[in-house]
This record gives sequence, structure tokens and C-alpha cells, in this order.
Amino acid sequence: MTAKTPSDHAYAKSTRIFSATVITPFAGLLACLLFALSVAPAARARQGNSNARPDLRAYVGTWKAKFQGKVFAILVLREDNRGSLEGTLNNFEIAADKEGNLVDGTHIDIGVAPLISPRFKNGTLIFTVAQKDAYAQTTDWSFLVKNKREGELTEILDNQIELPASTVIKPIPMFRESSAR
Repeated sequence: MTAKTPSDHAYAKSTRIFSATVITPFAGLLACLLFALSVAPAARARQGNSNARPDLRAYVGTWKAKFQGKVFAILVLREDNRGSLEGTLNNFEIAADKEGNLVDGTHIDIGVAPLISPRFKNGTLIFTVAQKDAYAQTTDWSFLVKNKREGELTEILDNQIELPASTVIKPIPMFRESSAR
């Protein structure tokens, strides 16, 4: 049997301190990480995938918006053979007051433009349309289906360099044309 020296005692004490200050918190952190990883899939399942593509049948159809009793906007959506949405939006002009309400000057125009790169973001259809003037800036739109008959078309103003920054345009109510069966 060997006798313990003061340096042996200091080594044993430093090992215990290292164990208490480094290994114990690390084990706690590892336990928390494992718990978080086990809970995360269940939480994602409850929340649902916000970027999941909605049922296209809810969007397919002819949607129309009226101003002062006259149709000015017509959005036609159909499912293509790849299972994606495609369609057209007619040309129209919007005039709005300071609060974003449509006012006189809103009217239907000649021509129809195809939807460019339609995609879904958080359950809303986002797409771009070219203006009838090939040199004009494209316009981005969002379309949200509220129920079987109602939807909302909203011009996305973020990148519109031709409009003042303070411009507001409220969502435009659209109604699905009933299909003849």
C-alpha cells in the first residue's frame, strides 16, 4: 500500500471538480437535446406543414370581381396534366382611395395574361402577371380561397417601383362562377 501525498489529494479533488462543472451540465444539455428531438416531430404534426400544397380543387374555376355592379377582374384557374395550377388573369385597371378602397377608374381592360410561376405560400396562391405593355413592370398577386364561393385577390405592392410607398390596396373580393352541371 502506498501512502497518499498532498499532490495525490489535489489530483482527486480536481477530477471531482472537473466532473461536477463540465460533465454534469453536458449530460443535462444532452438530455434536453434528446427530449427536444423526440417532441419536435409531434409538434410539427400538430401544427401541420404551413407550406403544404392545398387541395387544388378549392382553387380551380373562374373567379370574378365586380366594381359598381360590373365585372372588372376575371381569374381563371385550372389544374394542368402535371398536377399544378395554371391559368390567366385579364387586364384591368385599379383606382383606390387613401384607405385602399376601389374607386371610380377601376375597370376591365382588353387582353388576358397567363399566370407566371404560380406557387403556394402558407396556403395562399402567389403568381406574377405581365402587363399588356411589354415594357411595363410585372405585377405580383396573391389569391386566397375563403370558402367554396369566395376568394380574395390582393396585389402585392412590395416591389412595385411605380407606386408611392404609402399606397394601400385592400384585398379584392372574388366570387367563383358556378359551374353548369
